[in-house]
Amino acid sequence: MNVQFSINWKNSWRTSTNESNYDGCWIFVKYRKQSTSVWLHATLHTSGQTAPSGSVVQPASDGKGAFVYRSANGYGDVNFNDAAVRWNYGADGVLDNENVEVVVYAVEMVYIPQSPFNLGNASAETNKFRDGNVNTWFPVTSENAINCGTAAGQLYAVGNFTNSGTIPAEYPKGYNAFWILKYEFSKQQYVDFLNTLDQTTANLRNDIGATGSVPNMEVTEPERAVNGLSVVSMLAWLDWAALRPMTEFEYEKACRGGNNTPSPLEFAWGNTTITTISDGQNVGTATETWTNGNANLLSGGPGVPMRCGALADATSDRTQSGGSFYGVMELSGNVGELCVYAGVPGRSFTGKHGDGKLNAVGESNETGWPSASNDYTMMVRGGSYQDASNVFLQVSNRGSFPVLSVAAYANHGGRGVRTAE
Repeated sequence: MNVQFSINWKNSWRTSTNESNYDGCWIFVKYRKQSTSVWLHATLHTSGQTAPSGSVVQPASDGKGAFVYRSANGYGDVNFNDAAVRWNYGADGVLDNENVEVVVYAVEMVYIPQSPFNLGNASAETNKFRDGNVNTWFPVTSENAINCGTAAGQLYAVGNFTNSGTIPAEYPKGYNAFWILKYEFSKQQYVDFLNTLDQTTANLRNDIGATGSVPNMEVTEPERAVNGLSVVSMLAWLDWAALRPMTEFEYEKACRGGNNTPSPLEFAWGNTTITTISDGQNVGTATETWTNGNANLLSGGPGVPMRCGALADATSDRTQSGGSFYGVMELSGNVGELCVYAGVPGRSFTGKHGDGKLNAVGESNETGWPSASNDYTMMVRGGSYQDASNVFLQVSNRGSFPVLSVAAYANHGGRGVRTAE
């Protein structure tokens, strides 16, 4: 069965020079049978999709969704009409004569190509990664296991790390290609998730003050980046969307890019130029912009998260927009990036993707993921709107401690990744 949709988004690109990457959208489908309130994740065929002119529709091999992106180099807004993916409804136990309702969800993402990159820095970032014997960055040249310690060629950090043992090959290093959310996911995207749950479970996962009842829960300022999440709730959204959390290594790769020499004390946009946002226009709406500044932090800032992508437009450069080397937004500031910790508690993570299903209390059910019973496996990178000092926004700063899984903190946002195929 074909599931047809049209999709458009702003400020799209594909380039084969410099960054050699592109943006796109992750598409996934939820369905429910007639006379039921239970929404389930649809399994897609891996072939037979319909790609409009100028686009690629690439289903994931596990059938959990598909990527849509430009088929050729270009810049600007895109609008792809009458695309389709094929639902393998028989695999989901749906009969030919059953009536179902389907909903197509989409999130903007950025493709991070395979390449070596440099982790950490030679400058004075707190608890930065470095070579064990020399105060310089650590080259990541494969997905092979990494030995940790104080010897040359080993990975080391002064604090917030376990300077012994091995980071297994299965822990995603950022060398292999992956897709990452272009923006932290928004309050609306989170409430969309809540509205597919039963009321009891939605109440358990409602860290954001959504009001009303399923399926019509709502939030104010829906375009803002979501904040106030617990690790458990953030991971539940990622599992529901068939994504996964990113690792500390992938965070730095997405910021800095491959084969680039780290700049001392750099932010995600590659330099130390930083001004707190001010003079907001249409704040809290879908057209929110800021006349001044390139980062949302506490000192002089609005005191709340800003709209996802509020600093980027068709003419802004990397520093003005706060964009990373690959075009990922708000990796420094706004809300904190929850990453899988590279210390011992997080090293069992294997990069397994979510399957679109949650357990009975609305938590992710993926083995090897951080969980309510597995604390201190994630830590905040990139700083947030609550940080008075901009040092926490530095790419290599690791000054925040690993966090409890069930505690909801105001600075916690959400962003996920998916290993590329």
